[in-house]
Amino acid sequence: MKVTVLGNSSTTVTAGGACSSYLLESDGKKILLDAGNGSIFNLKKILSLDKIDAIVLTHHHFDHISDLFLFRYEREALKYMGQEVKAISLYTPKMEPWLLEKLEKNHIFEFYYVEEEKTLEIFGMKVSFIPVEHLIETYALRFEKDGKVFTYSADTGMCEGILKAAEDADLFLCEATYVSKEPYRMKHHLHGKEAGEIAKTSRVKKLLLTHLPEKEVDLLLSEAKEIHEDTEISEILRSYGI
Repeated sequence: MKVTVLGNSSTTVTAGGACSSYLLESDGKKILLDAGNGSIFNLKKILSLDKIDAIVLTHHHFDHISDLFLFRYEREALKYMGQEVKAISLYTPKMEPWLLEKLEKNHIFEFYYVEEEKTLEIFGMKVSFIPVEHLIETYALRFEKDGKVFTYSADTGMCEGILKAAEDADLFLCEATYVSKEPYRMKHHLHGKEAGEIAKTSRVKKLLLTHLPEKEVDLLLSEAKEIHEDTEISEILRSYGI
């Protein structure tokens, strides 16, 4: 397995940055994990949209799904031009009616819904959808293949679900939205120190921070590294082997 970062900003996007999206590759199959705003332009630097075999959405906040609309528009336009456009499998929590109405047009996607904790086999990988603490229904993703584990936290606060999802992960891609010194706490997001604590408690090998704030990223990294030494800040268009 290999994951490439297409976007790693939180809602405070850096100039030239993009919000959460990641390309997971395994045995030639390509799975898009979330599709945050600005990420599709980075994806197209790597491959054309018709090379995507499946899409997985962790939840439906706009900084994780906005570019799915652009994805649909492009595929839809090619269909209007007479090209054959095969529907792409889309694994997602149940959608609100307005969102489903926008995305189900012209059969660009084949919908597979996730409700509560669930484990599926996707392209030979064991994929676990594990509920985590957020403002809306949200799932951390755990991919297992050939004895290797990759976990993506999605958006979450500290909870049992994220500790379970991260257990013994070879690579843990974890949100770190703010630094712990700030005078507020959000139960639905993590700061750098908490990301490090999860990695240590769950025996993670490598911690990769994402969903980053616009400022103080170096401080956020140092907080996490104090607890879990093998920690890095994710970089857009960089690939990480698992």
